[in-house]
Amino acid sequence: MTLTAQYDRTGGPETLHLAETPQPEPGVGEAVVRVRAAGLNPFDAKLRGGFVLSDDPFPRRICSDVAGTVVAVGDDAVYWDGTAVRVGDDVLGRAAGSAAEQAVARVSDLSKRPGGLSVEAAGGLNVAGLTAVSVIATVPVGAGDTVLVGGATGAVGFVAAQLALAAGATVIGSASPRHHDLLRSVGVVPVAHGPGLADRVRALGAVTAVHDCHGRDALDAGVALGVPVERMVAIAAYDAVDELGVQNVEREARTAANLAALAEEIASGRIAFPVAQVFPLGEIVAAFQTLESSHAPGKIVVVP
Repeated sequence: MTLTAQYDRTGGPETLHLAETPQPEPGVGEAVVRVRAAGLNPFDAKLRGGFVLSDDPFPRRICSDVAGTVVAVGDDAVYWDGTAVRVGDDVLGRAAGSAAEQAVARVSDLSKRPGGLSVEAAGGLNVAGLTAVSVIATVPVGAGDTVLVGGATGAVGFVAAQLALAAGATVIGSASPRHHDLLRSVGVVPVAHGPGLADRVRALGAVTAVHDCHGRDALDAGVALGVPVERMVAIAAYDAVDELGVQNVEREARTAANLAALAEEIASGRIAFPVAQVFPLGEIVAAFQTLESSHAPGKIVVVP
């Protein structure tokens, strides 16, 4: 048996509890991962709260970001680069129900964890990191561009801003003023979010693209600044996608190969990826309460 975080009905964080579940077994193309860190994402909270509908039967497991060690391997288990998955491999990626002592992952969703990348950072990287990569793939930027990144100190926005900088763009990042020093530390020009954003950005210069990684604040500013809708992308503001005609983030870039490349960038120190807080698995309720109430930069992860 193995301990697993699960919930028996939709609702708040208090619906979560730990339960003993059968020892998982890998199928074809799968591996069992002994979880060492599992990242929390807003989508997990929306799914648990019933804001995102699911037909999965109760009880339901939670979380998908994972870092850990392979303890069992099924047939035809090879990584994205064709190398065989082996017991003892340290990996990161996606595993359904990763807030647990062990979880089953499709090996196509895994890559090896590089040395120098902490297990806590690796455990929170998959969703945020690959969404950021997808933002850049949807609306590419480079030398000569100035991009406004909305929610630039959120996990997605912070990585997207740094990827845009690495591509040669100038980056203006909207965030709470208390987080502006963090943005300056990686080379982003900070600007306060909220009403009047367009005027504050206009004072900093012309903008050629918008990557809104939180709500639609930056998208509305982009419209006011005359940025073409095809040069604006949203990760969550579905109403703005329909109303303004901006692009929804594409998903083809969310691959294990891109995750591996991003993990190497973080391990090398070329991209920063902070972890805000680490909770024991037994404090899964407190971890989600923090996720849903805090706006501190960085990922929240649980560790068995």
